[in-house]
Amino acid sequence: MAEEIRCVLKAAAITGECTIWAETEARLYWVDIQQPALHRFDPVTGHDEHWELPTWVGCFALGEDGRVLVALRNELAWLDLNSGVLTHAAEMPYDPRRFFANDGRADPQGRFWFGPMYEPYGDIQDGPKEAPLWRYDPATGEIAAMTDPVGTSNGLAWSPDGETMYHSDTSQKLIWTYRFHGNEGRLSDKRVFAKVETVGFGGPDGGCVDAEGYYWAAIFNGGRLIRFDPKGRIEREVRMPVQYPTMCAIGGPDGRTAFVASANKPLSPEQREAHQLAGAIFSFDAPAPGLPAHRVRSS
Repeated sequence: MAEEIRCVLKAAAITGECTIWAETEARLYWVDIQQPALHRFDPVTGHDEHWELPTWVGCFALGEDGRVLVALRNELAWLDLNSGVLTHAAEMPYDPRRFFANDGRADPQGRFWFGPMYEPYGDIQDGPKEAPLWRYDPATGEIAAMTDPVGTSNGLAWSPDGETMYHSDTSQKLIWTYRFHGNEGRLSDKRVFAKVETVGFGGPDGGCVDAEGYYWAAIFNGGRLIRFDPKGRIEREVRMPVQYPTMCAIGGPDGRTAFVASANKPLSPEQREAHQLAGAIFSFDAPAPGLPAHRVRSS
């Protein structure tokens, strides 16, 4: 039986991303990368509030102290939601003229992991086009490279027991798993979890894990979500009414509503007019509850 897909917010996002359900607030947080803002959506009332940001924002994580750690193009910064004030946390470890932080998540121990995507300013074409996944430790301020370079970092998520980390490269159409050593914040035993083919560009985008340990991948330019079992076998595919879903989060008042962000960036102005749901936020009933979002330590 096909899932009933509901459009819950006609956001018209250029690239809606990084959906995170805040259990204590019963709100969905998300960002629009190129119309840079952090959003907070109430699915009960339909109200969406936002905080404008000075540069592209690819990802973020909720903080333990109520602030939000945002990955801006040129820095990591703490956003105070009450005042709207940004406080610098760390410089980016890459050249922000060439990259931005495309995907990021807090790990179970409160560190922030993020990976960039190559999208240079103007006519800059020289230099590397790939970069590794990075780990930021708020306790020390240290940022360390943790993987080999990838083209389009995506798909970060952790298994319910915190012992497996998922990571994908959209440009390679691959999803990997690592053994995650939480106490040391290191990775080992990299292996291919799944390969997702799309026609032309695109592939596995943002990811999340539900309470049954199944991994959800949004398939950019694939018009669907795939739910994988822990061994990498496809359990189901959920067809979306848009071609560019970006990320899924599971929460909602019932704990088992899937929220899916999307993008309209690849579309021309004429195509956007014809596909007005592109860039919207959608929901459907998930087969299992979500997991509480990990939060970044404040220090």
